[in-house]
Amino acid sequence: MLLPQSKDFAEQARAAGAAITTDFHGPGIDGGAASSLTTALDFPVGLSQRGPMLVAMPISATPASLSYADADARLSGALSAAFESEGESSDYDSVLFFDGDLAVDGDFLDAVNALRSGDDEDDVELIVITGNLTVNGPIALYEDQPGLYVGGRTEAETLEAGDCEIYIHDGAFTHLVYGYYNHGRLRTGTVETPWVIDFDHAMDVHAVGGRWVDNVGDAKDADYTKPGIVEAFVPEVVDAEERCLDVDAFLGRLRAGLPVLRPGARTAAESAEAEVSRSQADRVEHLDLTGRKLKEFPAEVLQMPWLRTLILDGNPIGELPEALGTLTRLEHLSVRNCELTALPESIGDLAALRVLCVAGNRDTDLDTVEFTLPAAIGRLTALEELDISYLSVSVDTGSGSGSEWNLPEVTRFVLPDAFGDLVALRKLVADGTDVVFPDSAHGLAAVEEVSITGGSHYFLRTFPEAVTTFPNLRRLDLSGNYFDTVPDSLLRLTRLEELDLGDSLGLLRDPLPDLGRLPALRVLGFGGHSRRASTPLPSHDFLRELFAMELPGLEELRISRWQRNTKRLKLKPEHFAGIGTFRRLRIVDLRFNQLNDLPADFDTLPDLAVANLYGNLFPGAVRDRITAAHPTAQIDFE
Repeated sequence: MLLPQSKDFAEQARAAGAAITTDFHGPGIDGGAASSLTTALDFPVGLSQRGPMLVAMPISATPASLSYADADARLSGALSAAFESEGESSDYDSVLFFDGDLAVDGDFLDAVNALRSGDDEDDVELIVITGNLTVNGPIALYEDQPGLYVGGRTEAETLEAGDCEIYIHDGAFTHLVYGYYNHGRLRTGTVETPWVIDFDHAMDVHAVGGRWVDNVGDAKDADYTKPGIVEAFVPEVVDAEERCLDVDAFLGRLRAGLPVLRPGARTAAESAEAEVSRSQADRVEHLDLTGRKLKEFPAEVLQMPWLRTLILDGNPIGELPEALGTLTRLEHLSVRNCELTALPESIGDLAALRVLCVAGNRDTDLDTVEFTLPAAIGRLTALEELDISYLSVSVDTGSGSGSEWNLPEVTRFVLPDAFGDLVALRKLVADGTDVVFPDSAHGLAAVEEVSITGGSHYFLRTFPEAVTTFPNLRRLDLSGNYFDTVPDSLLRLTRLEELDLGDSLGLLRDPLPDLGRLPALRVLGFGGHSRRASTPLPSHDFLRELFAMELPGLEELRISRWQRNTKRLKLKPEHFAGIGTFRRLRIVDLRFNQLNDLPADFDTLPDLAVANLYGNLFPGAVRDRITAAHPTAQIDFE
């Protein structure tokens, strides 16, 4: 049986999430599982180390059909180290094994098919070349099998990957490396090629000098990505409707020696650099370079001392220069998702800074790099808003699960003692960050708004009591966390107007404090959802507690997703009895509670303006009654 033929480029139709990295450590041919694919290899005479030799080459190795286990043993475990995930065995059984160097003409699969014995009808699931592979033509592997492993250097016209797994070491490819869709995986050492094109594939490719094209649009460090592909490339190689490269046409022009880029076309980073130059010449005060694929801080910005706003979000710049402190007029600095691990000490020299965002500065794996704030931040006495969201990272406990309820362990983000010197701080956002406040933070009088929301992976386990010492706090969002108690100290916040405890009640062991003792409370979030399937949903007793409280100033109430899947625990109208005592309610959100009715006192609310009742099971008669009781209200049943 012949090996599957390559898939035509025109069959690009599917899409899924991409994972793009540039560093891979895999097995060497001596079986060392930690050997780097970028390790220099020795090459036999006649093989180019700088590019593919597109000339007829003698075949220097003959194929042998082996079991996967035998092939792996011949390579001292190199295959299992490359193709087997931790704790999982390989899906491969049969291996076409070339011991030594292999050089072929034409399409790689066609050439390999021709080398096989005519009597050999078995399917081949994996092709292994222990030495160097030189192909005078393309390597195009789009089907789920065969996979490919090359222990030496690989040279070909193209390397095209689809649903199979490909592991090669160093190499060179005349036209491009292309990854199509993400069912497979392509891993390389250091390769030379002018173009790397990613169409939503799992690619671990280190291409020296190669220009990276993201045909989907979500790679933060690609040279060309949507929608800039349309502007950068000649129309003959662009799918105008999808605003991405037509790879078939692109490769055809490369083979014909025709240009693929428009005259003067720039990469995303080059465009950003040009914008910085224009901004410097025009003395602009507000510069936004979000998502411009910058891989280092644009040094020309440091020549703009008049700058008031600098936004670098979504650029993998890695670090900020110490000279940043010379931008003394800067009022707004945002470096969200820039792969930083720290801020320079000179951050304290930005005396005019009012807004600072350092959110999301952890590595792309979300679990290894921790970000820290320097003590110098305490010198930012004009700072009004600080965003430290998504700075916690996962902790590997070694046990496979984090703790009770299978909650993952996350690092705690410790604010420096100097945080207490931020006397002008009005707003703190720390979503997805298990923040630890220093004692110096207690009593910060300017703070009016705090958001520390959680999610399925990054959250708080302990209620942050430090926030209850902020005497002028008006808005507090603690939704999506996993508290075991809400302390009575919350009631210190006598100026609190908005409180969101939604989806944070599932693990509570103690009764709630009497929220009626928050005299300024106008808005309350009280969702009953859990963002992890392993954790329990909150007890309906908390609803009874809530509706027994006196909340005469409450204007907006959000109580969603308290439904249960069993008849015994099903939410009933009586669980909402008492809602009519909240006489100032104007906005009610009761979505996804699977209620078949509401208590009679709901109909008595005098000022109801908006009621979102989507996701319930009200029969027509109940809908008519609610609508008649509130004829001027905007009511959404659907």
